[in-house]
Amino acid sequence: MIPPSHHGRFEGSNRLWFMPGTPAHVSAGALVISANEVCVSWAHEGVAKEGVIALRGPAQSCRGDYTDTFHAVSALVLHGHVQGQSVALYTTYPAGDGSPDWGWRIVLDWCDPEGFSVRMFNVLPDGREALAVDLRGERRP
Repeated sequence: MIPPSHHGRFEGSNRLWFMPGTPAHVSAGALVISANEVCVSWAHEGVAKEGVIALRGPAQSCRGDYTDTFHAVSALVLHGHVQGQSVALYTTYPAGDGSPDWGWRIVLDWCDPEGFSVRMFNVLPDGREALAVDLRGERRP
């Protein structure tokens, strides 16, 4: 699904927001990319974190299973498709307080010949989105 031109290791800064309009938590981040997997590493408050997005299925209707050592210990199952030089994935999750479900959107982007980015968005019940994670990596040997 992810082309061979973008397999390998990419490093850059990871920005994490818990609430829109607040300062980002910034740390070093890394991405290790293969055809059907994106391994992500970053830190929060000095504690190392890791995650994996495992892709499967046809490009026009793929599935992404996301787990990490931060919030998604139980896999989030997302569905989506390849859009040009990116994969767009989406799921919903319960808010936990009886209010409507929220959404979680992940975009894997390889439009930069020497870069790869992972962006994650919280999607409010009214459809508004808030950027939660932005990791933009540059190719490393």
